Amino acid sequence: MMIFLAILLASGVAVAGPYAYSVNSRGFVPDDQMHRLWRIDLATGSTEQLGQTGFIDVEGLAFNAAGELFGADDESMSLIQVNINSGFATAVANQRTNMGLPFAPMDFGMSFTCDGSLLVSSDYQRSLFSADTETGVLSRIGESGSLGAPITDIAAWGAALYGIGEGHIGAGGGAGAPNLYRIDPATASSTLIGPLGSAVAPYANAGLAFDADGTLWAVTDRRDGGAVDLPSQIVRIDLETGLATHVANADVVGFESLAIAPPGGCEPQGEPEALIVPTQSPGGLVAMILALLALAWWTLHPARR
Repeated sequence: MMIFLAILLASGVAVAGPYAYSVNSRGFVPDDQMHRLWRIDLATGSTEQLGQTGFIDVEGLAFNAAGELFGADDESMSLIQVNINSGFATAVANQRTNMGLPFAPMDFGMSFTCDGSLLVSSDYQRSLFSADTETGVLSRIGESGSLGAPITDIAAWGAALYGIGEGHIGAGGGAGAPNLYRIDPATASSTLIGPLGSAVAPYANAGLAFDADGTLWAVTDRRDGGAVDLPSQIVRIDLETGLATHVANADVVGFESLAIAPPGGCEPQGEPEALIVPTQSPGGLVAMILALLALAWWTLHPARR
């Protein structure tokens, strides 16, 4: 029984623990803190620096089903893969500028779906793309501008796809669209769910992602009139109304991306896979230690079984 409880604790803590990954791609901060991959405690806003990415404008981030972290670099127009231990990123196919798109402002967001597809959004272009994870090439879905809103990041849960609009400081200085949207990935059209509400402070871009339990989170790149950097805000978003609840402020500025877990809400297919406990979070490490201690106790006390 103790072994079962310890293993259950290990899996529960590691999966449910509110840890996420993001890159601070903007802001006036010391050089040794800029363009880094960070692990964020979503409950408290505390961060741990993991390392330099080697790219200067990483925006969208997303995990695939295997737990590999991908991102998009707006400056070099590159689809990249990021090492979650060191933070260092490499261009897909070892080829920078691999997206096959003309250089233009994009502001990317991204999400993997249950079928393994990687979808990429652009708030400047108001467009949705599919990405080839072997070559990095992006292919537009539907017509240019078909999203109809400056959607700065996207997140999939099951067959549903959601997007968060650029904030109060819109692309090119416009009013922005601090809202939650439902997106049809087949037509690249969007439907307004509702505004994020007054709990969300003025922001420019944002990262959006689901955790393993299906809770939708966002982290915002806050700016005050475009002049002052403020700590990134962490919020939870209601899928029915779009209203956000303020959870914490990160202790780092300039987060424009968010990745938490592999695609979730997917229908089971075939035999269940072996449980993988992501021990890189502090909660996962503690839980694994508890499981090993329980196993040792069970082995050393046969008379009590």
